[in-house]
Amino acid sequence: MSEESAQPLTDIPAVFALAGVVSDDIARQAETALPLARVRVCEDRLAALRGALGKDDGAVLHAGTGSFLARQQDGRARFAGGWGPQLGDEGSGYWIGREALRHGLRVFEKRAAPGDLARWLGAEIGAGPALIAFARSGSVKSIAALAPCVVDAAASDPAAGDILSRAATHLADNLADLSDDLPQRLCLTGGVAPHLEPYLPSALQARVTAPDGTPLDGALAMARDLAVAQ
Repeated sequence: MSEESAQPLTDIPAVFALAGVVSDDIARQAETALPLARVRVCEDRLAALRGALGKDDGAVLHAGTGSFLARQQDGRARFAGGWGPQLGDEGSGYWIGREALRHGLRVFEKRAAPGDLARWLGAEIGAGPALIAFARSGSVKSIAALAPCVVDAAASDPAAGDILSRAATHLADNLADLSDDLPQRLCLTGGVAPHLEPYLPSALQARVTAPDGTPLDGALAMARDLAVAQ
């Protein structure tokens, strides 16, 4: 392509799906600040929903370090959760890791029976005060990194299975808040969500399908929509 026919970069449609875009005002301010002629700023959950479902009706249950629920129906999107570890993220990797630490403290106080999960925590982190220190100083990601250990322990330790069951219940309840009927499709995204499938209600398990794509695929699809619309 010659320099004369090349489209200026500032004219190429662009979509930025960003964490923290929690209102239209924030999105419009960001759009105004960007030196682009055709741009859309939106929250990252919207791109994740589009990437997983395309334009199909359905739902996304995301659980990684954080968590959120999304429902797409008749071209409209609704969301629940995704507010971070202080105010939300129930059922997430962070939530599961925190519950594991709480279980370790109950075992330390002899209010719960020791099992594989508590023994692993004792060997890797320590007991009692060490667990408290880890919770205080550890990052969200370091606490979320305990989730795979809970998944591994669940096969032999009822306490670990109970944590995963409660995580799945939180997420299923939040999904039910978005609609009274079951989604046509349910995509489980994030590193934790697929491990929660056996703990979901059987009616939801029957709706689970593989995601069509990633959040990046969703953002690219939205950029193509923007190009057509303008």
